[in-house]
Amino acid sequence: MRRNLTKTERLSKVSDIKRTFASGKRVSIPGAKLVFIANELEYSRFMVTLVRKYGNSVQRNRAKRLAREVFRLNKHRLKPGFDIVVVFFPDQDKFDIREDQMLKLFNKARLCSGRGE
Repeated sequence: MRRNLTKTERLSKVSDIKRTFASGKRVSIPGAKLVFIANELEYSRFMVTLVRKYGNSVQRNRAKRLAREVFRLNKHRLKPGFDIVVVFFPDQDKFDIREDQMLKLFNKARLCSGRGE
């Protein structure tokens, strides 16, 4: 599996995003929510979004960049074939904190596969 985050692995079509929010399953922990739904593809697609009052543009862009990097580094652990949306609330934007939150969400949603590193 490629370790980079390709364009096809980004959830970007409005219709797919609306379908995910409308009929997807939801899991949450303090500071973050996960919405996911199965797609009919051989790979998972990912999107990160933030609540409305997140901060200035620098903080918003950093939070999204960190989340995409966490997904990129850990996508080999996930089961393929899901559209995944992560919603973040204002918190400390540190890589370790966001990685811990996202891995907890993936485990709680049972999206992690038994594959190794």
